[in-house]
Amino acid sequence: MELKSGSVESPTAVGLNDSDLWRFIPLLYIMQAVPVTLVQEVSTIVYKDLGVKNTDITLWTSIISLPWAMQMLLGPFVDLNGTKRRWILGGQMFIAIALGLMVFLLQLPNAFAITLVNLGLCGFASALCNIASDGFYILASSKEQQAKFAGIQSTCYRLGRLFCTGILVALSGYFMKQQNMAPATAWGAVFAVAAGWYGVGWLVNGRVIPTPDTDRPAVEQKPGENIKNLARTGIVVWVGVCGYFLISAGGSLLGQIIWLAFDGAPDGPLKSIHLSGFQNLFGTDYYRADAQLFILLAAAGLAALGLVAAGRTLRNTPMGDAFSTFVRQPGIWAIFSFILFYRFSEAMVSKMSPLFLKDSLVNGGMAVDNATLGGIKGVAGVMGIILGGILGGLLLSRFGFKKAIWPLAFAMHLPNLLYWWASVAKPPIAVLYGVDFAENFGYGLGFAAYMVFLMRVASRGNYKTSHYAIGTGMGALCIAAAGIVSGIVQQNFGYTGFFAASMIFAIPGLLSLLFIPKEIQ
Repeated sequence: MELKSGSVESPTAVGLNDSDLWRFIPLLYIMQAVPVTLVQEVSTIVYKDLGVKNTDITLWTSIISLPWAMQMLLGPFVDLNGTKRRWILGGQMFIAIALGLMVFLLQLPNAFAITLVNLGLCGFASALCNIASDGFYILASSKEQQAKFAGIQSTCYRLGRLFCTGILVALSGYFMKQQNMAPATAWGAVFAVAAGWYGVGWLVNGRVIPTPDTDRPAVEQKPGENIKNLARTGIVVWVGVCGYFLISAGGSLLGQIIWLAFDGAPDGPLKSIHLSGFQNLFGTDYYRADAQLFILLAAAGLAALGLVAAGRTLRNTPMGDAFSTFVRQPGIWAIFSFILFYRFSEAMVSKMSPLFLKDSLVNGGMAVDNATLGGIKGVAGVMGIILGGILGGLLLSRFGFKKAIWPLAFAMHLPNLLYWWASVAKPPIAVLYGVDFAENFGYGLGFAAYMVFLMRVASRGNYKTSHYAIGTGMGALCIAAAGIVSGIVQQNFGYTGFFAASMIFAIPGLLSLLFIPKEIQ
């Protein structure tokens, strides 16, 4: 099938059989989970072991998670340039190298700052690879096969997460406890294992990922158009980065205003939003109000210039069409609200719960060692997500999205109360396995509905790969924002106050269900 200029991607594949899909889908989605989990979740444990403060951990690990939020900006570039297969293999090669570099970077004096940069670059490669993987999955399978393999896809992703949060975290505990390794050395050895395993997976994927006829750019490109698309993408990312700093600086100044109005004491209950209380990675106190005001004004000016440039370069182009058709669809504000708020509360708990489990009893935590944490988060938690995801899919299939969404949404948020109870009651360690299983089981139920929602939104447009990337990117932006908010709330109100506040943050997500467009239900 030949795509002509102005056409869009085919909604169905040329027809790989099920055995062909079995050859590449499991490993592809196991590997998709590895860099995401290492950067977004395991990195918090790494930096906790290195002695970094909770506020710095949650802030900076949330920032390096932004590449997945930028999937919504990068999706059309992947969709329009080259084959998805090449993007997958190129991205996986870069990720394997970045993970290998962690072995050496963790031993350097400024390991926190340097490894953050490396993990951030790994995140960009992973985001591009994820866009290509999801697009390839859509293009290489029929709608019937997509439904059949949805559970396999989700389960394999969770197994990849289990490898990171279970096996790798437990391995770090073994190295530190049994082999008496320093934290930096132990985690260096762990990243060596991760890089070696990932590199082998990349080699295998080079052999097993097929080359279907449908794996081609969404629109036939004119000579030299790829370079223009790269420039257009750079402008779009420029606007996105400026927008992030605009929101970040505005939020910091708002926090300073709230601190001045309701606290005013450097060591008061709202001390974590007092700007003078922050330092950057190199110890320079630049988060003062005057610096943030400068960042706010500079980001606003640069964003305005970027918007003008984006309007000129994207007008009457397929890339511009991919963006504009997403935002012009009916009920877009209800869709935005659902994507941004539905998972916000759960994302806060996911970011903070491993820190709560590891922190000392004096600080309100549970003093769990890494080996035990690997069992709690990596085994009990991941099994909860897998079982919840499978059951959530069955419920959606049996009762439909409209009837199932409310029970699934409540099932995702109510188990967070168990972590609040644990912060108050300080139960035995064995009970925490059940707490984390229940919390992640509820997340699995609710996440199944979330994924169905994104697929239905993407199916309304012609640029399905781009629209799916935009939706998942906005979801990642929610996770990054939730991580930053979680650090501020925990620093101000402790773990008990944080888990109570997470339930309040669930309310906007539940209210967004009232406005979902009927055709998506």
